Amino acid sequence: MGSIPVLQQGRDEPVCLADSDLPDFYMEDYSRLGLLVTSLDRAYQILVDHDFAMHQKSEHFEITVDHAYQMPEIINLLGQNGIDCVMADIVDQVYQG
Repeated sequence: MGSIPVLQQGRDEPVCLADSDLPDFYMEDYSRLGLLVTSLDRAYQILVDHDFAMHQKSEHFEITVDHAYQMPEIINLLGQNGIDCVMADIVDQVYQG
């Protein structure tokens, strides 16, 4: 089981995933996949209405997924309801110290 962050497309400010941990050993090519949607509030409501397990965060939400086959289902469900959704790397910057 894992979780996929869902964020608003076209956001002006970087999103901080403060409660997410970096791996102990990571390189500058660290990335995290997430979904970027055109309407964050509508996407949340649609997924809740279809019984997906969700965790609301301050600037985004996360969908709990049990299997990889759920990702196309989620993307298709959002698309059928008029929400453009793309899977993308959501890590804007990671400090290498």
